[in-house]
Amino acid sequence: MSDSGDSDFAWRYNEYFDIVHADTPALIDEVYRLRYQVYCLEHPFENAAEHSDGRERDEDDDRSVYTLLVHRQTGDFAGTARAILPKDVQRRPLPIHRILASQNGGLTNRFPAHSTAEISRFAVSKEFRRRRGEERYADANVSGAAPTLPTERQMIPYITFGLIRGIVEMCREHEISHISAVMEPPLIRILGRFGLHFEAIGVLVEFHGMRQPCVASIADLVERNRAEGTLLWQYTGKYAAGL
Repeated sequence: MSDSGDSDFAWRYNEYFDIVHADTPALIDEVYRLRYQVYCLEHPFENAAEHSDGRERDEDDDRSVYTLLVHRQTGDFAGTARAILPKDVQRRPLPIHRILASQNGGLTNRFPAHSTAEISRFAVSKEFRRRRGEERYADANVSGAAPTLPTERQMIPYITFGLIRGIVEMCREHEISHISAVMEPPLIRILGRFGLHFEAIGVLVEFHGMRQPCVASIADLVERNRAEGTLLWQYTGKYAAGL
C-alpha cells in the first residue's frame, strides 16, 4: 500500500486544499459565517431571520470542536464540519441520543456514551463549488477511484476528504472511539463508496427530510480502509494511524 505522503492523489489534494482546526475566536466566527451561508441561504434548513448577524449557531456549539477546509489559491473557506463532544453527556445527551430515546432507549447502549462524538454541520458551500466550476452535490457521482494527476476541477468531487481528515484529527485529539451522525441515506451511501461504512441505528426520522441515525467505530473504519488501501486511506492514513 502506498504511504499517503507518496500518493499522487494526496499530494494533489494538498496542493489545492488545506485543513485547519478552528480553535480561535476569529476562525470559529468563520465557521458560523459559512454555516449561515450553507444552512440558511443555500439549503434553508434553518431560519435566516433567527440569525440576523449572519452566523448560524445552536445549543451544542459550546461543547463542539470544528474544522475548516481552506482553498489555498484564494484563501476562501470552502467547507466546515464539527464534532459535538460527549461533555457532561449524562446531563446533556447528544442530539442522536435524544432521537433514539424517542424510539427505543436501549439502542443507545450499542455505543459508549463517554467516548462517542456526534458529527454534524458537515458542509461544503454551493457558492464555492459554483465559483470553481463544479455544481454537483457532495461527491454524488464519483467512485472510490481518482483520476491520474487530477486538476483542481477534477479534485472538487473529492473535496469532503479534507473534512473527513479534520474529523479524524479531532477524534484522535479528544480520545473519541466512535462517531455518530444523523444523515441523509444518499450521503451514507456516498461515504460507503469511499470506505466509510456506518451502522444504521433505529429507523429513519424526519428532520429537514428523512434522516438515518447511525454510528461507526473509528478503529474499525481505520482498519478497513488500511486493509483495502482505499483512496481515502491514501489521503488520511498518516493522520488516522495514531487512532
